[in-house]
Amino acid sequence: MPEINYFAVVVAALLSFAIGGLWYSPLLFGRMWLEEMQLKAEDIKQKPSVFILSFTFSVIAVFIVADLLGPKPELINALTISGLIGALVFLGLGITYQFSNRTLRHLLIDGGYHILQFTMFGLILGSWH
Repeated sequence: MPEINYFAVVVAALLSFAIGGLWYSPLLFGRMWLEEMQLKAEDIKQKPSVFILSFTFSVIAVFIVADLLGPKPELINALTISGLIGALVFLGLGITYQFSNRTLRHLLIDGGYHILQFTMFGLILGSWH
């Protein structure tokens, strides 16, 4: 994997955290997500390991996307392929959510984040050569 831009991978993983923080904040979908989870904000007390593992998973996901895109992908191809990967994640969540009786609203919040996250991976990887 020597042709992968490691700086772009780390930046994309960090940006996925920033996007997730905003996406699940009260400014965007945080209140709706809590309602769908039947939780209150004070009920959520995340351990540091949750953030460490989430960042690790993001780094691995960006590496996989970077490997699939190859060296120096064209921006439009990177956006298209990574957006489609996000759509696959959305659809996978959709299957799981049907069997776990989660709502369409919950799927749109969580799945929408992943479409945005993976598309952002493509934007970063397709822009930084």
